[in-house]
Amino acid sequence: MSALVWTIRYEALMAARRKAVWAAVLPLAALSLLLAATSPVVTGLPDPAARVGAAAVLVNTLCTLGVGLALADRLRRGLEARGMAELLSSTPTGRLPRTTGALLGPLLTALVPVAGLLLFFGAVMSAFDESAAPLGGAALALLVAVVPAALLVTAFAGLLGVLMPVAGARAVTVVVWLWALHFPPKFSPMPTATGTVLSPLGGYPLVAWGHAPEVWAAREGAGPLRPEAGDAAAWLNLALVLLMAVVCFALGHLAARIRRHGAS
Repeated sequence: MSALVWTIRYEALMAARRKAVWAAVLPLAALSLLLAATSPVVTGLPDPAARVGAAAVLVNTLCTLGVGLALADRLRRGLEARGMAELLSSTPTGRLPRTTGALLGPLLTALVPVAGLLLFFGAVMSAFDESAAPLGGAALALLVAVVPAALLVTAFAGLLGVLMPVAGARAVTVVVWLWALHFPPKFSPMPTATGTVLSPLGGYPLVAWGHAPEVWAAREGAGPLRPEAGDAAAWLNLALVLLMAVVCFALGHLAARIRRHGAS
């Protein structure tokens, strides 16, 4: 555990020095804040807590995608850094903690401005409403929607970054992310994960616990994968997103290990 903690710390500090991380995350965070302050989807809601829930949808769409794009090369960089693999192999840290730290450390760094953005918006709404509910909703949205989605997109993009050129991995990540989050069933000519309990948008938890408008759950779709919003559907959605993140991480770790052995 101490090896994992130190690996996460090292990788987080190294990510903080990379301009590419901030270049991918900060503009999208600023855009999310601008949309949250001006979009009728958010400002048209009478309840400040509901505005925070709708703002969390914007953050989960744009900011988490930016995080995934910024970190798509993270596992690949460990393979391509000349001499780094041999240096790390000489340490008492196992491959699994190194891979875990290589993803979690930069992820924590990239999530700092995202978390600050959403909590700031919640604090402003709480000040106007003279209630702690919007700020509490922002903190809850981070835990049940933004962080799980960021884990999934980072693991997914990292896996693709090992399997294909990084530019291609980023392009595929954008397409898959938008397909899973914002291809409503009524407008999509093909099956879509949007509005299902498989969607990493976190619509079900945000509706059930984060005061978001109900439309962000099933997205006006029906079927066994699009149940009515409620606690059971919210827990199922959260569990499935985390499970997919674990699966993508395990596959990325395996792919990186195979490539490392193939290159040695």
